[in-house]
Amino acid sequence: MAGKNKASLKSLFKIETQEQCQSAIKNGWIVTLISLSITLVFSTIGFFTQTENATLNYFLDPFLMIDVVLMAVMAFFIYRKSRIAATLMLFYFVLSKILQWSDLGNVQGLPLAIVFMFFYFNAMRATFLWHSKYKIVDESLSLDTDI
Repeated sequence: MAGKNKASLKSLFKIETQEQCQSAIKNGWIVTLISLSITLVFSTIGFFTQTENATLNYFLDPFLMIDVVLMAVMAFFIYRKSRIAATLMLFYFVLSKILQWSDLGNVQGLPLAIVFMFFYFNAMRATFLWHSKYKIVDESLSLDTDI
């Protein structure tokens, strides 16, 4: 019984059932909403505050509202199980982190970035799996129901 529900690192990558697939997609859009919320808070503060700290000014840029809108659109479409949105969110996040680290001259927040990338990658995998295995089952169930 000690080894029975023991989670391993390898088990975190497994997406073998419809429930695991749905869970990975759900985690993807939730993580997108978390990232959106953090960006929204900092960009909103940026409308009202200026500081001498260049690093802090980088994160308090009101133009980050554009990122908020992009992430909101992608979160909605990840929720709707869009392969394109999940893939774009992963690439968008990786590219934004590379640009951030390049602009600031150092790598900040790498552990959290890796966690977010893991969830985005799993959501992307799950959307592709959903469309190849489970979407057909969902559509056939909805067509067979009587009104």
